[in-house]
Amino acid sequence: EGGAESVPLVRLPALPQAVAQLRDAGFGLAATLVEGGDNVFTTALPDRMVYVMGAESEGMDRGFAQSCDLRLSIPGSGAVESLNVASATAVFLASWKSRQQG
Repeated sequence: EGGAESVPLVRLPALPQAVAQLRDAGFGLAATLVEGGDNVFTTALPDRMVYVMGAESEGMDRGFAQSCDLRLSIPGSGAVESLNVASATAVFLASWKSRQQG
């Protein structure tokens, strides 16, 4: 809820149109996967990127994930299955931001 009070929300059209609009605007799409994605800490990330987060219980739709430019995962010890979506989002965004110029 905290972000909803200060971050502007953007409503997108149906998925195929939304993906096309984002790519046309110069954004790469990165699907976030619990397992099977490239390591978010070592994979080259584009300057303009949209992280696509899956639902906490169902995760990411694999068909849609394959249509994204990148498929990324957060490496872990294996002691827990995954982080909750808020924690995972923080890790993905911090990893991206730490590599940006300026």
